[in-house]
This record gives sequence, C-alpha cells and structure tokens, in this order.
Amino acid sequence: MMHLFNWNYLKYAVIAAVTLGAMLAITIYTPTAHGSDQELKKLSNFVQGTKTNTAAMQIFREGRDFIEAQNWQKAAEKFRDFISGYPKDKDLDAALYWYAYALHKQGSKDDAVKPLLRLIENYPGSSWRREADALLVVLGRQDKVNDIQSRENCELKILALQSLFQADEERAITFVTEVLKTSPQQCPGLQSAAVSLLGSHGGARAVPMLLEIARSNPDVKLRQAAIRRLGDQHTDTVADELIKLYDADRTKEIRAQILRSLVESRSARGTAKVIEVARSGEDIALRAYALRFMAELKDANSLDELIRIYDADKTLEIRAQIIRVLAERDDPKAKAKLLDIARQGETPELRMEAIRRLSDNRRLSIDDLFGFYNTEADVRLKQAYLRAFADSQDPRAETKLFDIARGNDALDLRMYALRRLGDKDDEQTTTQLVAMYDTEQNQQVRMVLLRGFGNSKHKVAVRKLMVIAKNDPSVEMRKVAVRYLGESKDPEALKFLEDILK
Repeated sequence: MMHLFNWNYLKYAVIAAVTLGAMLAITIYTPTAHGSDQELKKLSNFVQGTKTNTAAMQIFREGRDFIEAQNWQKAAEKFRDFISGYPKDKDLDAALYWYAYALHKQGSKDDAVKPLLRLIENYPGSSWRREADALLVVLGRQDKVNDIQSRENCELKILALQSLFQADEERAITFVTEVLKTSPQQCPGLQSAAVSLLGSHGGARAVPMLLEIARSNPDVKLRQAAIRRLGDQHTDTVADELIKLYDADRTKEIRAQILRSLVESRSARGTAKVIEVARSGEDIALRAYALRFMAELKDANSLDELIRIYDADKTLEIRAQIIRVLAERDDPKAKAKLLDIARQGETPELRMEAIRRLSDNRRLSIDDLFGFYNTEADVRLKQAYLRAFADSQDPRAETKLFDIARGNDALDLRMYALRRLGDKDDEQTTTQLVAMYDTEQNQQVRMVLLRGFGNSKHKVAVRKLMVIAKNDPSVEMRKVAVRYLGESKDPEALKFLEDILK
C-alpha cells in the first residue's frame, strides 16, 4: 500500500538538511596557509584513484603537484588550461574547484567566485559541491550560497508538488490552496507551477479555484496562467465565465489572455466573443489580438467573417492584421481575397502588404508575379514584385530579374533588380553579372555591379575586380575596385595589391 505523501515532513527535512549542510561545510572548512589536510588528502586520493593517463589527466596531476607545493599561480594556470582545453571532461567539476581554490590563495576573490558558481550550477551532485559551498562562504559570498540553496529548495518543492499530484490529487489540490497563500518571493515559480499542475490534473474540480485566481489574484502573471488553464476545459460554461471576466476587467494583458483562451476552448460562445471583439472592440490593440487568434480557427465561418471585417473596416492596422491572418490560411478563398487586394487594393501600402504576405507564404505562382509586374505602374509595387522574384525558387524568376536589369525598365528598377541578383551570390549568377559589366554603358548600373562583386565570396568576382582596378577607363571605378580588393582579404587580391605598390 502506498504511503501518503507527507509534505511537512519533506519540507522540514529539506530545510534541516540544507541548514545543517551549510553549517557543516563552514565548520569543516578551516583553511590554513597550506589548505585543509582533509581537502588535500581528498585531492591526492582523487588523482591516485584515476588510472587513466590521458593528456587531460596529466595536466590535472601537474595542477595537483603545484597545489601541494603551494605554487598558487602555476596551479591556477594548470587548472585554467584544463578547463579551457577539456570543457567536457568528466573531472571538470574538480578542476573548477581547485582553480577557484588557487585563485583564492592568490587573493583573487572575485575571480574565484565564478568557477565555483559554474561548478554548482552545472554539477549540483558533484563530490566537490560541499567544498565549493564552503569556499564561497570563506570568500564572503554567503549570499550566493543562500541564493543557491533557496533555489534548489524551491526546485525540490515544485518536484514534490508534482509527485503529490501523481500520488494523491485530492490532497495536492488542497495543498495548492496553501501554496497560493504564501509569498511568491519565498519560492519564485512555485505558485505558477501549482496553478499549471492544478489545471492539468484537477479537471472540473479545479475550475472554481482557477476562476477565483483569474478574477482576483494580485499577481497578473498568475491570473494569466489560470486563464490559460481554463481555456483547456473546452466547455461553454467556462467560456461564459471568461467572457464575463473580459467584460468586467480592463487589464489589457488579462483581456488578451482571455481572447486566446476563448479561441483555444473551441466553444461556440467563446469563438463568437472573439469575433465580436475583432469586429467592433473599442481597443484597436485588442481587436488586432482577436484577429491574430482567429488565425487558429480553420472553419469557413471564421474566414468569411475575416473577409467581411476587412471590407467594412477602413483602419489600416486592422486591415494589415487581417491580411496577415488570411495569408496563414491554406484556403483558396483566402488566397483569392489576397490576390484581389494585391491587384486593386485601395492604397499602395495595402497592396504591398498583400504581395509581401503572399510571397512570404509561397502563395504566389511565378505566372501571377509576371502578370502583376507587367501590368503595374507604381514603382514601389514593382519593387515589391522584384523582391518576390528574388525569393522565388523558380528559375524563370531569375531570368526575369536579368531581363529587367539589362532591359529598358526605369533605372531605379534596373538597379534594384541587380541588387537582388547580387544578394544571391551563387557562382553562376555572379558569372552572368561579370559578363554584364562589360556590355553595360550606364555608369550607375556599373557601380551597382561593382558593389555586388565587392560583396561576393566567389573567385570570379575577385578576379573581375582586379581587371577593373587595372584597366577600367574610369578612375573612380578603379579606386572602388581597389578598396573592395583590400576588404576581400583574398590571397590573390592581396598579391595583386602588392604588385600595384611595386
């Protein structure tokens, strides 16, 4: 028969053990000029008990010898070399302790604290843990010892509460009531863990307590945690309570969490409330939250509602949020609406947002893009299509960018296309850009190409820069090429620069 979990016994046992351990560590650790005999004997036994003869252990043994010879500087250097050279060695905890010990002996108290904290943090079960705690006290950092012990005690409490829920849910639910009465500063995270465990294990029995926390607890984060767990209940009854709380509470963080929980509850009344807020809420930020959460609703009704809100609402922020949500919906109707906005949205900003979202979510075909670009008059929108060409994996998109870069489009568009091609920096594209430089007559376009060569990692670009630096008729272009060659740090380029100097 399983024994009932005795929380008070565990709590006081832990406190007594931690307190006694700290007292014993301070009592036993009585440093002398040579260090405590007990510690040195432990170090010697530790080394002698290790049969391996690796390079790491050789360094460790040398560090041990310097400790015994009281050569603290050399000891610190050896253990530092061990720590940096073998960061995953099984004896790293011991090296950290003796590195700190040697630093302490040199009077470097602040430096000695760091490896001790690293030891305690990364190796809480180390056989050198007691010595590390005691040395921190000697270094005057009792506060660090207290903080570590407090954190570990808190972690143990959370683990114990989790075990109590697994063993006896009724008893655990009763205990949560007591936990929520304690000060959060006594054990940060315990109250949040208690609420989370209550929600995941308590079922319908936990609802009244979670509602009480959600309504009136002074800690906003704790209230949010309770509301999050209430959303997991998936009932209209709980949704009704959350809706009442939304209408009564004016705290923005609480209202935003309620909206998310109502969506996650998948209840009809919860969904209706989120749509109501998205359509006509008095706060634009909360309306945007509601619209964002509506992205998680995959039904046709919510999609129709999003489109209706877009058509009726002229607020740019709301419309931009709806465009974002529509782009996340893998639905032909959502794509059709976005394409309609991209073609004939009321402002260039809305059209560009639709293009960007469609492109980011791979919802535009290359044929769509070609059609948009060829019929568009606005230069900013044409640039948006060029960005989409550059992001496309279709080889026809790169061909289109080259056609624009070489063709008769506006100069700004030609240079924009070249910059997007330069960003690709693959060898084939760079080779084509190098060939284009020789046939290009416009000096501004040639400068954009030159900058692309300067930013490239490919040899073909470096060699083209050398040709330009040596032969280009424009002195300005030659100067820029020389500068890029120096920045490349390419061995061939540096040899070229040395030849120029000769």
